[in-house]
Amino acid sequence: MKVLHLCSAYIMSNLYCELMESLDELGINQAIYIPVKSKQSYNEKILNNLNNTNFIYSKIFNDIDRLFYNHKTNKILYDIQNKVNFDDINLTHAHSLFSMGGIASKLKKEKNIDYIVAIRNTDVNLFFRHLFYLRKIGIEIMKEAKKIIFVSAAYKEFVINRYVPHKLRDCIEQKSVIIPNGVNPFWLKNKHVKSEYKNKNQISLIYVGDFSKNKNIDISIKAARKLKELGCNINFTIIGSGGNSEYKIKKLSRINKDIVKIYARIEEREKLLNMYRKSDIFIMPSFHETFGLVYLEAMSQGLPIIYTKGQGVDGYFKEGTVGYSVNPKDISDIVKKIEMIVHNYNEISKNCYNIVEDFSWDKIAKMYYGVYMNKKVYL
Repeated sequence: MKVLHLCSAYIMSNLYCELMESLDELGINQAIYIPVKSKQSYNEKILNNLNNTNFIYSKIFNDIDRLFYNHKTNKILYDIQNKVNFDDINLTHAHSLFSMGGIASKLKKEKNIDYIVAIRNTDVNLFFRHLFYLRKIGIEIMKEAKKIIFVSAAYKEFVINRYVPHKLRDCIEQKSVIIPNGVNPFWLKNKHVKSEYKNKNQISLIYVGDFSKNKNIDISIKAARKLKELGCNINFTIIGSGGNSEYKIKKLSRINKDIVKIYARIEEREKLLNMYRKSDIFIMPSFHETFGLVYLEAMSQGLPIIYTKGQGVDGYFKEGTVGYSVNPKDISDIVKKIEMIVHNYNEISKNCYNIVEDFSWDKIAKMYYGVYMNKKVYL
């Protein structure tokens, strides 16, 4: 089998490199088409150790093209037809619904090649939510797809119940598959068992990510302050930078400097690993989250997690197994769930250590292989 990947976000995230490498190891032949805005992006993140994969970079669009959906789609389609040999392509894998799925849909009509399509955060929180004039196109792409990949059960339910017409819901539901992102092998090779948690009055929280409003860091700080007022010896480590709330978060951190300490973004995984190991609980009650790989990083170091109900990793775990889901607007709920983790910390921490293995790229790649071969897949 040979799969044509359409992946405009390839150079933006390492998760695509990790997926392609694992698929290559399974013996799947792959052609990866990567449209970029600048020739300077050519050959970024090319994996030279692959035996069954070739990369096709193409500077084919610009910022203006992005404003005209059909024009951009047709432009990329024409380019692909000139650069890809379709004689041995069995399946197209579009790694986003609107940006790449539209092209896969057109290829099916012109070349009779089936496609699967992944629905990502941008598809849900930009295209579906705000670009309402494109919703009909998105639904049509889903309707014609062989399979639809969601990275979380929460987003699957949200998209189907919110945007898919009633008459198509059964059809879309039947062809929908939930496949999470995998965690970088570094974290699994360096898994850590937390020592027994004895002092339940001492709580060390950690957050890793950007300082966008969506990450809801201010609520996490307020929850930490509430725990302090309740008599806990609390400290909250915040690691990151950038985002539309950076000034606000840094100001709020200065006001709460007795319990909050900020570190700039840490690129070295070994340093970040040590920061996780010094902490007790990972907290990120985002308003919107497709998946959130940082949850898995934290779990690999034995840290229970606080996550958002109906978002991200919610739905993968039974409540209380690796942590708890919370209402991101309810400080009291967040405080309560942190206290519940502390009460049963040692068991939850061990669960995190064990369960994170389910998110290895080897297992995730085998799930995709099952989809490619039209078999049922299970996490």
